[in-house]
Amino acid sequence: MKQAFTYGALLVLALFFNACQNKQQASEATSPADTTEILANQSGADQEVPSDWLEKLVGPEDGMFRGINLGDPVTTVKTKESAEPFEEDASHIGYTIEYENLESFDVQYFLDKGKKVERIEVDIYLNNRQSVDHHKKELTAYFNRRFGSPTQQGWKVAGNQQVTLTDVSKGKDFGLKLVFGARARA
Repeated sequence: MKQAFTYGALLVLALFFNACQNKQQASEATSPADTTEILANQSGADQEVPSDWLEKLVGPEDGMFRGINLGDPVTTVKTKESAEPFEEDASHIGYTIEYENLESFDVQYFLDKGKKVERIEVDIYLNNRQSVDHHKKELTAYFNRRFGSPTQQGWKVAGNQQVTLTDVSKGKDFGLKLVFGARARA
């Protein structure tokens, strides 16, 4: 009798652990993927077709960034950006765009006295080191394709204008910074 009880208990435990494992696998299959899983399933960043992440960040290619060129009036920015501004004053206007995986970016358009875009700064907030490395590689390939090989300061565009890309990660805060303009500051 004691032996039958022991075997019965072991059988119940085995069934319990199997059920837990099946439930965990089902949960992982239906839960949203984190950045690490998404990145592991993508091919190289130097691909011709930009990822959804990159397309959402850079927007249409009819301008320098998100359809906007340096020198465009603020009215063009307000027309082309679909999000509500998170801040706006006489010197700049800023927008936040979020991704489903809890990553996001802030884009700020700095204006001259004539209310025209003189600099664009983009702060990209990422989840982990792998995401930073992947997106930096993807952005580098994208800018190389659009603007040619970079110099030490970044990519030269339209006269003395330039684009810089900087890894600004510190500790557990991961991110990249993009700056478009003659006085690009990283």
